[in-house]
Amino acid sequence: MFKSACIAAAVFLFALTPVIAGTPTGAPTRDEVIERVNEAVQFYRTNGRERTIAELNRHDGPFAKGMDYVDLHDLNGVCVAHPKSPDLVGQNRLGVADIHGKHFIKEIIDAAKTHQDGWISFMKENPNNGKIEHKIAYWEVHDGLIFKAGTYE
Repeated sequence: MFKSACIAAAVFLFALTPVIAGTPTGAPTRDEVIERVNEAVQFYRTNGRERTIAELNRHDGPFAKGMDYVDLHDLNGVCVAHPKSPDLVGQNRLGVADIHGKHFIKEIIDAAKTHQDGWISFMKENPNNGKIEHKIAYWEVHDGLIFKAGTYE
């Protein structure tokens, strides 16, 4: 009887694994993306520009958990912080386009002139599987900086 109960419990937990783990690819949900950006903005308000930039540049920092990370650009399109691609820091990314020619950083900058936050979608290689996929990113402007995080759909 005990063995049957253990097997039943194991089957039940195995069936719940996708629910417990979140999305199948491990990508954050839209709500988690917004929450991550809000946390980074709050960190900025509490700790200031320099400390926030340092934390957002840490690949093992509090704002870099696998695919769930926040990057930072200024209103000129220059990448100020990126925990997963440090080679992008200092580069002006206005000319960067996805495979369809969409200049998503430029579109964010243009939208930031009239909106405090928003969503953008573009195509990008998913680092988990190497496939070009639809990515959505939430951004928020604070003190002349654009805090951005995204997920794959």
